[in-house]
Amino acid sequence: MLTIGATNLPEEIMKNVNVSRVHALVVAAGLLAWAPAGQAQAPAAGPDKKPGLEVCYMYKFIRHVDEITEWAKTLQCEPGGSLANLDFYGGVSKVLTSKEEDGVMARITGFIQLEKAGAYKFAFESNDGARLKIDGKQIVEDPDVHDDRFSELGTMEVAKPGWYPISVDFFERKSTWTLRLLWRLPGAEGDLVPVPAMALAH
Repeated sequence: MLTIGATNLPEEIMKNVNVSRVHALVVAAGLLAWAPAGQAQAPAAGPDKKPGLEVCYMYKFIRHVDEITEWAKTLQCEPGGSLANLDFYGGVSKVLTSKEEDGVMARITGFIQLEKAGAYKFAFESNDGARLKIDGKQIVEDPDVHDDRFSELGTMEVAKPGWYPISVDFFERKSTWTLRLLWRLPGAEGDLVPVPAMALAH
């Protein structure tokens, strides 16, 4: 679990980011409006979601999560088995549902259910780098090579409850690996806890 401490990102960082353009994305049968960074405005439509998140893999030894986007331009991302949630202490083993123990890049996509309006807090426990986007906005990251550790804290302001697109880019360079996505719901207190499987779908 993550105890909130001095490493938390100031909430002002998440609230004061100005976005000069407004984007639109059609998701399933509805229109998803892209809101200012860190603020979710319109949930994705569609009742036909399946449990868990989709994932695909590429295989290279990298040192920063930005490299995943670059390698995706030239490497095919191979589909893997879906992930019920993101709560893994992998140790020395094959990374998630990939075919390798080291040199793995994972692109994880789907939807997350944000059931109430308000400020959601998110963080990773990871080894190595990870980046979370919800509704197209970067919420939190710990992007480089490191041992198991907790990220800083990111905040997502939700105006309208519902299902929102989620993506996680994650890589394991070598040795052990960990990937845990943690949250704290609006109005809750105390430690962050793993995002439950019931809140994830694709």
